[in-house]
Amino acid sequence: MYIDYSTWEEFDYKVSSLHLDINNPRIKYRGIPLNQTQIIDFLIKSEKVYELAKKISEEGYFVGEAPIICIENDKKVVLEGNRRTAALKILQNPNKYLSKVRANVLLKNILKNNIPTNRKLRCFISPNRLLANPIIYSRHNGLSLERWKTGNQYLFVAEMYYEDGLSIEDICDVLNETKSKVIKPLKAYNLFLEGQDVLNREVNIQIDIATFDFTNLERFFNYDDARKLLGIDFNEENGELIITISREEFEKRVLVIFKRLIDAERFSRDFNRDEQKKEYVKDLSENSDFDFSTIDTQAKSSQSKSSIDKVTLDEKKNNTTTRRKQNPLKRSFENSIISSECLISFENDKLDDLFSELKSLTIDKKYSFAILLRSYLEQVLFHYVSEKNLFAAVGLKLNQEKRESGLAKVKVLNSYVKGKYNISENLNAEDIMKILKFTGDKDYSSLSLKIMLDYIKNIELAKFQLEANILKNIKQYIDNVKNELDLAVHNLNFIIDTTHNKRAWSQLLPLFELLSKDLLNMQEN
Repeated sequence: MYIDYSTWEEFDYKVSSLHLDINNPRIKYRGIPLNQTQIIDFLIKSEKVYELAKKISEEGYFVGEAPIICIENDKKVVLEGNRRTAALKILQNPNKYLSKVRANVLLKNILKNNIPTNRKLRCFISPNRLLANPIIYSRHNGLSLERWKTGNQYLFVAEMYYEDGLSIEDICDVLNETKSKVIKPLKAYNLFLEGQDVLNREVNIQIDIATFDFTNLERFFNYDDARKLLGIDFNEENGELIITISREEFEKRVLVIFKRLIDAERFSRDFNRDEQKKEYVKDLSENSDFDFSTIDTQAKSSQSKSSIDKVTLDEKKNNTTTRRKQNPLKRSFENSIISSECLISFENDKLDDLFSELKSLTIDKKYSFAILLRSYLEQVLFHYVSEKNLFAAVGLKLNQEKRESGLAKVKVLNSYVKGKYNISENLNAEDIMKILKFTGDKDYSSLSLKIMLDYIKNIELAKFQLEANILKNIKQYIDNVKNELDLAVHNLNFIIDTTHNKRAWSQLLPLFELLSKDLLNMQEN
């Protein structure tokens, strides 16, 4: 694809006015939404940005390395040059980002070399993200700059197909690559997403796209017998995953194989020569958990990857507004976190209205969704506790815990007084409890979200006779989601993104369904 880069505007911006890109492939899929300070902290820890800042403080900022930015939502976002820009931000205020020792190293160099830390930075302004992609891909796929890890490279290509909506031919045109080199990362990326999801969901193992060994994954699925055992194939036109067995059976095999793949060194040693590969697949085929009795006659595309409407390359090239506006408009139910088929009712007008409003929120209403979801969760739990007449049970348990805590404190006090004043007799624990007001049962008719969640998690869920793994997952998800939703409501610096909201909803949905079904059964009985 030919682009006339000479038409791009150049401008000198203050370093402090430039925003590091939260969609940078180095950080986007690490599962945590980061603010600007957190991005710099990540780049320091994982991408050698302190070393770069030190090098600049010693040798100067090399010319010919102007960052590429674009204007999004009135912000000057750095598309290419995030490491260099972050290094310059660090030099402006070393003490903000670094330990005292490291900060002093930079401050000494700044004084010695008279470095102007309030300098402006010459930037090239790209009309939009797409038109900067050929430069970014070429630089980080080669040797001229800090090379992206394989997962970052694959993610970059996958985003152009799945998020930007380009066709395979358009991506080849944009990146000046052959079709096979574009399809290759899409295959690995789609299978990686399956393994990442199953590991997280079934055994709470989280794998990072940036550090995962894609070479081993590709060696495995490129071996015909291994690919057949896993029950997959690929669409050679777009790299999408085709599953040739039932999804349940597929996920069993994915779990076993990915648990081996994450031990990259051992896998590489055991899955090397042809005879080793043959023996490796034979060993897997003897796994008693696998069912080889049935195979789907009709291969079906994986449903784990949601597709979006495609747009033509010309539309993208001519669109110079924000990235969000580049995507074609979708029908509201396609652009929502909660599926249109999802139905949850607690036979309560307010709760049903809350759910209806939550369901209608589009994916870009990220803060509205998080805040409303927390409100819905709290009121669902209160309704459940009320309908099940659990106030007394919750209060009894909490008052018992309060009493036990009080007695433990009195025991410590008793030991201290006896030792300090040479008293042989024990203090009367009940009298001390009354004096310190450790007695006196509280009224728990107005419960906090934490109290209700703790009780339902530890007491009520055990009554549903769930499988051990499912019960464990729900309990863990409850804690994680509750903490994140609290931050969304109470912490001004906590950044919400669509990944956070999707994860929160998917992990709370089983709880809502359990509680709704339990109340319905209670009414019917």
